[in-house]
Amino acid sequence: MKKFFSTVLLLMIALSTSAFAQIKINEIVASNASSHADQNGDNDDWVELYNAGSVSVNLAGMYVSDDSSQLDKWQIPSGQSATTTISPGEFLILWFDKETEQGALHVDMKLSADGEAVILTEPDGETLIDSVSFGAQTTDIAWGRVPDGSGTFKFLNPTPEASNNGSQISEQAEKPAFSLESGFYSGSEVIGISSATENAEIRYEIGGSAPTPNSPLYENPITVDSSSVIRAMAFAPGFAASEIATNSYFFEDPHTIPLVSFVMEPDSLFDYDKGMYVIGDSSEASDDYPWFGANFWEEWEYPVHIEYMKPGGSVEFEFDAGASIGGNFSRAFPKKSFIINNNADYGIDELEYELFPENDYDTYDGFGLRAGAEERSRLLNELMYTINKQWGHKNAMQAYEPVAMYINGKYWGIYNLQERKNDDFVESRYGYDDIDMIKDYDEVKDGTYDAYQELLDVFQDESLTEPEFFIMADSLIDLESFTDHWIYQVYSSHGDPNNLRYWRPQTVDGKWYFISHDFDWWRNLDNEPGTYIPVFTQYLKKDPAGFWLIGRMMQNPTYREIFLNRLADMLNTAFKPDYMISLIDSIDTAINPEMPRDIERWDEGWYDNSGPTDYSMEYFYYGLKEEDYGLAVPYVLDYPDFIYAEIQDTLQTDTVRVHLAQTSEGSIQLNSITPDLSSQDWSGIYFEGTTITLEVTPEPGLELEHWLVDGEQAGQNNVLTVELGTTPVEIEAAFQPVVNDEIVINEINYNPSDDFDAGDWIELYNYSETTIDLSGWVYKDEDDEHEFVIPNGTSIASGGYLVITNDTAAFKQLHPNAEFVKGEADFGLSGSGDQVRIFNPNNSLIDFVEYNDEEPWPLEADGNGATLALIDYELDNSLAESWMASKETGGTPSASNDGVINSSEEDGNAPKAFALHQNYPNPFNPTTRISFSLAKASSVEIIVYNMLGQEVKKLMKEPMKSGEHTLTFDARNLPSGVYIYRLTAGKFSETKKMILLK
Repeated sequence: MKKFFSTVLLLMIALSTSAFAQIKINEIVASNASSHADQNGDNDDWVELYNAGSVSVNLAGMYVSDDSSQLDKWQIPSGQSATTTISPGEFLILWFDKETEQGALHVDMKLSADGEAVILTEPDGETLIDSVSFGAQTTDIAWGRVPDGSGTFKFLNPTPEASNNGSQISEQAEKPAFSLESGFYSGSEVIGISSATENAEIRYEIGGSAPTPNSPLYENPITVDSSSVIRAMAFAPGFAASEIATNSYFFEDPHTIPLVSFVMEPDSLFDYDKGMYVIGDSSEASDDYPWFGANFWEEWEYPVHIEYMKPGGSVEFEFDAGASIGGNFSRAFPKKSFIINNNADYGIDELEYELFPENDYDTYDGFGLRAGAEERSRLLNELMYTINKQWGHKNAMQAYEPVAMYINGKYWGIYNLQERKNDDFVESRYGYDDIDMIKDYDEVKDGTYDAYQELLDVFQDESLTEPEFFIMADSLIDLESFTDHWIYQVYSSHGDPNNLRYWRPQTVDGKWYFISHDFDWWRNLDNEPGTYIPVFTQYLKKDPAGFWLIGRMMQNPTYREIFLNRLADMLNTAFKPDYMISLIDSIDTAINPEMPRDIERWDEGWYDNSGPTDYSMEYFYYGLKEEDYGLAVPYVLDYPDFIYAEIQDTLQTDTVRVHLAQTSEGSIQLNSITPDLSSQDWSGIYFEGTTITLEVTPEPGLELEHWLVDGEQAGQNNVLTVELGTTPVEIEAAFQPVVNDEIVINEINYNPSDDFDAGDWIELYNYSETTIDLSGWVYKDEDDEHEFVIPNGTSIASGGYLVITNDTAAFKQLHPNAEFVKGEADFGLSGSGDQVRIFNPNNSLIDFVEYNDEEPWPLEADGNGATLALIDYELDNSLAESWMASKETGGTPSASNDGVINSSEEDGNAPKAFALHQNYPNPFNPTTRISFSLAKASSVEIIVYNMLGQEVKKLMKEPMKSGEHTLTFDARNLPSGVYIYRLTAGKFSETKKMILLK
């Protein structure tokens, strides 16, 4: 099989804009027995070209190749225009027979039925016209476009020099099936192969090669007793060859991490001429590391079959894709990284699977298989990613998981399966399709360089220290992403910080965002504290554009304070030594069981840029004893102090300690972090001359009384700024109860049905005994930018309701008698889950609900006509079980939720008789409502019994007035079963049954 044309190479070649651009490869027969004969009657392999344009094109001078590294392999001769010209809408056959003496259309190469590529290039030998890669072919079955010139390739009945439309073969031989699933086995196993296609021959290969019609014929079951890959195809007369069936069998100890079985034609990896994993025969290859010009420096891509198994051996997914060598200088290491590219030409455009649970998307255009060959302990890069994930820092990093990698059945070591940092990564994470993306300093990966050059021009022209410069920079760069990226470089003393990747949406106000990656080399890791290199100082002085930005930004006082505060925030939280050691321990615990096999696989014959060396590394962490630390633990213990000292020396600013007093009555955000103050005081180190910002969020029912700074009152606003001097500062927040906070979120209409769409609305209920003034209260969803301020003069009576809607006209039309706030919110609630928050004018949180559209939340409220209705105001409305779906379509705004809230007492309309009503819902889990009627004031007792007559809970025993009453029974601590509940009111007694079904 020859080299498949690389997707990467396509990007490097200028696409044709001349008349040649209308020439398309339209049909291929790579195994021709009788489909078409040339002028001499020979049934040679052939390729049909189609002119999709409106003018005739003479193909003289055009190059034809099957090798992406030699585009000018054969040129169509000149001087025979009558033969080499294609009219609009017409076809022309090229014969691949290596018999050029037979005419201008006889190409000096042959096609392989095993699959390869056909590439057309303009006479300059560089500009691509068209290219097609194909897999194994069946004799006298064509591989062609439908419709002509523009459609996707399909198996066809051959139509030489005629339209392909309507020639598609309706049937393909059924893919063979194995009698034994892929997985881990012991001893030996006997494997059968079958195909549902009648009279089909099954051809198979063991070891990665794709079967061909000449492969061994399957006649009897195959016995395997060592790790193997078996591939099979079915061939039948009148049918296109089947898809390749691939299974992987492993006869060794299972892994504790997922497994990737990587199956590829061995020659595509290791062949001297075309193998992408080896140095090869290139005369351009250098004599020593990193062997520039070697095969592995080529941007070749070959077909691969991927199987992904969870620990234990079950196959979660498998697919065909393209694979190429990944990485930069690490290509030269014995253990290499791969890029897996999904493409419709191979089978699927996108993989749909929850590869990384932390992502809120599950479609991927491919992924990387990162060898980690430079930092073999599997610790450093993983540490930075884990921190990024757990703390939600603003510099994007690729999600990853460690996997055990096998190539054609042979163990290849531990790899990181990770996202690719490309345009699809940006679209999935941020939703932008059209972007500019730059790699390192000036390599354009997507879009153009124009916007980045404009950014550099601004940094060149503006006065760096002026406020106007900061405003301009802030409009061009996402400074949160930029700052976090450079703090990661500083903390890790990144030895390869030119690993830059930044992007911007192609919008008028699009800002540049940063992707951080490849933290394999911590430059100071193996240095003693007294010999640490001041890498941050060096970053500020470097010339290339990527460094030039941070160096110039740090000259601006406004940004310098932002950077120093954010750096201190991170050093006091994510990069705090005890936290870092816990991460090292957890990563080591997860990967350590797999390391011996990885070391054994690669320890012999390992080399890197310094020559032969040990594969295992000193970075390993083996435990909490000092002698087991390796290099990583001393670094995380000592390096923060060095960073503080380096900042002091470089920026001439000292450090100062900030102390926050313990409180369980609210949370305090300090700059960008929220320290845990629930059980103890907190302190952190910051920088003199900076201004820190604190914001308090009181617990519901509380509000800030005042701040104390060094024992002195410092204001009553929830937000406090403190300018740090030369001495430590102590800060405390004092709280007090909120007056008139007896308001509860009682009903939520977040996804109305199409038949009863009153807009999105919420209902508030006042369960106090007095009227509450809601003037200036604020309603928000989960987005702080979404805010509705209740107008002045708005109040809610005792036992009353009030609705806030985002569509007053629609609401009034469907609920004409409901009371709602004047004005409307300019935002709606999410149909897939959101927050509802109510604040008083002091910004104290009064009530909070975070609902979802999945169980255990009532599903009837998700577009099916019901609302979320609170069962009882005394229940915790943050819990899903405290809510039910409203009985009435459209809910009950400005009214009781189906009688849930304790209803009428003596008011002149007392019931005429005593009654105990059937509980609702029934069956229930875990709460239900029990209603009863009292004809007159009585001493009431309600007891729940099990079926043995044993009392399990006394719900109430107290005097009550006449009227209709409802209470809630919470049975979460009881087992499923039938229960009896009895009401005794004076001389009246009645019992009923209810079913608890968990």
